[in-house]
Amino acid sequence: MTVRRSWRSVRVTPAVAVAGLAAGAALGTGVLRIPCWFHALTGLDCPFCGGSRALGALLHGDVVAALSYNAFALVVLFPLAVVTLVAAVRWEAGRARRWWPAGARGRWLTLGVAGLALVWWVARNLPFAPFTGLSAYA
Repeated sequence: MTVRRSWRSVRVTPAVAVAGLAAGAALGTGVLRIPCWFHALTGLDCPFCGGSRALGALLHGDVVAALSYNAFALVVLFPLAVVTLVAAVRWEAGRARRWWPAGARGRWLTLGVAGLALVWWVARNLPFAPFTGLSAYA
């Protein structure tokens, strides 16, 4: 049974969202730089390489550039973050039982996102066209 509380009880999720937006703005504008250790060690892109630059391009309204830096972040990770925050607000307010699906549905969703990340990771590092254009450093 879900305990229904007031929307005023929602405090943690907005704080997490504000912290995430502040970190995103700092990363996207270049105020905060976090080099990719995987790229530094191997010369290959990880699934998140180019995510900061994609965010910076979005902050400037350039969706095409954001897609060229990291399409996975733009198409999968950013929407997933928004949906997860909305679900967390509903959970914190007592409007939902969970912020992530339970049981087999939750496992399949987790495996699906991890599988997409793995496919993106491999595809963007393939050394032949058209995959060479997926690199964050192309």
